[in-house]
Amino acid sequence: MNTKTTSIEEIRSTLARLRQDPTTKRRFPSELWDTIIQLTKTYSIKEVCRQLEIDPVYLKRKIPPPKKQDLEFREISPLLPPDVITIELTTIAGLKAKIRGPVSCLNHLSKLFGR
Repeated sequence: MNTKTTSIEEIRSTLARLRQDPTTKRRFPSELWDTIIQLTKTYSIKEVCRQLEIDPVYLKRKIPPPKKQDLEFREISPLLPPDVITIELTTIAGLKAKIRGPVSCLNHLSKLFGR
């Protein structure tokens, strides 16, 4: 099933056909699940489950956990007193964190990352 051209209506009709087929025993092919999971990138899980009559808990179990994301460190020019530093952390997904404190806080930074 091609996820680029598969609409939610097409998946709904495929599921209806498979649910009527006693040989599937309500087990759907993995490529169909992949297509359903792709829909969650466009629609909410709640909406996908409502449209396709799937239990949200079951669908959430089928969705693989997100990959661990690397952090990007950038040096920023301080506009603060020389003994105060600011560290900005940004993930590839766009999450940001800012740490501001004395230079001595660098000694504790490694504890945040378990190293």
